[in-house]
Amino acid sequence: MPLLRSWLRIGLCAVFCLCLISAFVYAQTSPPAERSEGVTLYQNGDTLGAIKVLKAAVKRNKADLSAWHYLGLALERQGKTNDARNAHEKAAKVGEELLEARFLKVKIHSSFEDLHEPLLQAAESAERYIALSSKLSPSKREEWNDRVEYLREYAANAESGERQIFSAKEVTTKMRVLSKPEPEYTEEAREHQVTGTIVLRAVFTAGGKVRGIVPLNALPDGLTRMAMAAARKIRFVPAMKDGKPVSMYLQIEYSFNLY
Repeated sequence: MPLLRSWLRIGLCAVFCLCLISAFVYAQTSPPAERSEGVTLYQNGDTLGAIKVLKAAVKRNKADLSAWHYLGLALERQGKTNDARNAHEKAAKVGEELLEARFLKVKIHSSFEDLHEPLLQAAESAERYIALSSKLSPSKREEWNDRVEYLREYAANAESGERQIFSAKEVTTKMRVLSKPEPEYTEEAREHQVTGTIVLRAVFTAGGKVRGIVPLNALPDGLTRMAMAAARKIRFVPAMKDGKPVSMYLQIEYSFNLY
């Protein structure tokens, strides 16, 4: 029974991910009337009107990155710091999830040109979140600065319209792993005797960071989360193409066994 429950969770997780991707695509390609009206009101100086309309927009569609972004700006202008910070946090995280949904949706994507504006807004919201958060711990501040860098990096890639991520077959020299920390087993997974292999796809960037991690084969009870956390800590030498470091897609595996 524990094993059956585990696989049911994996199935539900997969369905949820597909629904999430659809929501992101809808949010960014079909701007709701509320968002457009709210942005116009904000730009024309009607802060209260903008807040009212943008709140309706995000209530209707919680994945509307632009609505969250402009709501944060409007709340800032109104002096509502806590509410503004929350809106900017949501915009930044939606932007990050939008990008990672794109990584999951495509195999090898030639450009992210259509994501340029959303990612810029997400990066700006991440910066505003940091500015409005006076009590961030050093680790949290580092996490958010890393998020800003991540979003701006791909916004710049999107603006250029050039091919930025390559497969292993397309590079001159493949990336070389220097260290690959092993993930920890969660107590819940031990209790349910969950075993198996997690397969992740990630972008090993030209800057030496692991980005865009998405699970291709997951395990329940926190093991996928632990594998993704371990993957972020991989140290490596970036791939090379035509004498320059480039970003490369790569699949990585983590096996969990009970002895």
